[in-house]
Amino acid sequence: MEKPKNLPRDPGVYLFKDEHEKVLYVGKAKNLKSRVGSYFSKGDDPSTSLRVNRPWIAVMMGVIQEVETIVVNNEIEALILEATLINEHQPKFNIKLMDDKAYPFIKLTTKERFPRLQVVRQRTKDGAQYFGPYLSSWSANLACQFLRRVYGVHLASKPLPTGQDRPCLNCQLEGNSCPMADQISPEAYAKQVNTTVEFLEGKRKNIIRDIEQRMQQAAENESFELAGKLRDQLKAVWHVTSSQKVVGSTQESFDAIGTAITGNRSVVTVVHVRNGEFIGQKNIPFSSLQPITQAELIRQCLIEIYRYLVDIPPLVALPVTIEDQGLISTWLSQQQGYRIELRVPERGEKVDFIALANKNAQSKLESMLLKTEGTDFSSLIGLKELLCLAELPERIEAVDISNLGTSEPVGATVCFINGQPDKNEYRRYKIKTVEGQNDFAMIQEVVTRRFSDTSRPLPDLFVVDGGPEQLRYTFEGIRLAGRSPKMVIALAKKPDRIYLPGRKKPITAPRGSKGLLMLGRIRDEVHRYVIGFHRQRQRKKSLGKP
Repeated sequence: MEKPKNLPRDPGVYLFKDEHEKVLYVGKAKNLKSRVGSYFSKGDDPSTSLRVNRPWIAVMMGVIQEVETIVVNNEIEALILEATLINEHQPKFNIKLMDDKAYPFIKLTTKERFPRLQVVRQRTKDGAQYFGPYLSSWSANLACQFLRRVYGVHLASKPLPTGQDRPCLNCQLEGNSCPMADQISPEAYAKQVNTTVEFLEGKRKNIIRDIEQRMQQAAENESFELAGKLRDQLKAVWHVTSSQKVVGSTQESFDAIGTAITGNRSVVTVVHVRNGEFIGQKNIPFSSLQPITQAELIRQCLIEIYRYLVDIPPLVALPVTIEDQGLISTWLSQQQGYRIELRVPERGEKVDFIALANKNAQSKLESMLLKTEGTDFSSLIGLKELLCLAELPERIEAVDISNLGTSEPVGATVCFINGQPDKNEYRRYKIKTVEGQNDFAMIQEVVTRRFSDTSRPLPDLFVVDGGPEQLRYTFEGIRLAGRSPKMVIALAKKPDRIYLPGRKKPITAPRGSKGLLMLGRIRDEVHRYVIGFHRQRQRKKSLGKP
């Protein structure tokens, strides 16, 4: 379709639709005219064309038939509307949340004589009040325990029985009147429930003011025991409120975010640190039709997950800077009623916790991928462990040379994606610059030509058949091309040995190692492919064909 005309310059949201008016993509913009226009620009400048380094956009634009824009008052409204529309339409080209586990809520039963609190993961139409969601069961349970201790509203999975001879243990330890022992009337208990609701709704200033007034009145009436109890309540409320707002203390509370991405599958792991202690984590899986960056994934997590939460700490530590970082921080702060900072730490324990989150995200992603049909992720995981790689080698390429005598020497590369051969990515090369039997120089030529092709993505692992010399000439070819894969190894046979850069002695693997078997399969495949090409060239030569 052609670029839409008369687009507004206001902030807002844009929806790309297909011929059936199905929403394929939702995005937000500070300036709709500029942002939407950049999708239609085919130039090489990434500041004016979103197609640069994003080939999936060209695919999407090939099926777009309609652009709808919605103007709003400001960027924060655009951000909120973007998240809402993504959740409603689940567009094909947006990043999608895959998590099938509901987040915990605090449930307050309202149709019972003595209402109670529960931590649940599903909201039902049962007349109860629900508060949340919370990012973890730990924080929801902690809030319930605080409310039970301070206001005497019970945390229980079943309706509270009455007529007991003695108060329950919690009431005895915490000094509360026990409804199960008929120590408090339903009317008095209802007042405690109302205060609990105010607390869960965030109306804590009202609660503090009310406690202060009652404490002063009790002191004037010389009800010192009641005044002391109210003083303890006030301290508890102040502690909970201030612990959410104070940053920079020796016992900080923050979330640290880590990610792992393989193909169109990804995981965000949020590590929870409260009062300086690691108290748990949440793994959040996502999927996408197109390749995504770490920054795009984190941004989507923040607007899709964090906007609903009620227990966000005052600091969220990020591994990278993201688009709309300041805007999202302002939005979340407005939602929570206190300042929330999104920051990329440079040193210290927050960097360590981000590394921990990254490690756990990778572990969770690998666990998910093992359950994926039609792939060989178990071998990829074995290969990752064998070579001590930071990530799964999603894209593996291998090179080999066939040079029988001096007749028609050739080279070839093969490509495996997620452990499976991708024959569309196989390439064959006629040797052009090397004369005579010089396999090393031929490897260098083929490698240089392969990595000089900027239209193809770089592999996570590049394998050359041979030993230290083949590895050395491979690196020389990479140097000449000016583009490098993440990892390069040489694989020698009989017995199988792996040569790594910067290491004199090869590494070996136990017999039957899945990682080594994967490498052997890739080596055999490139050997088969290059020999087949060589024989084809020789047949053509014998028939007098070019």
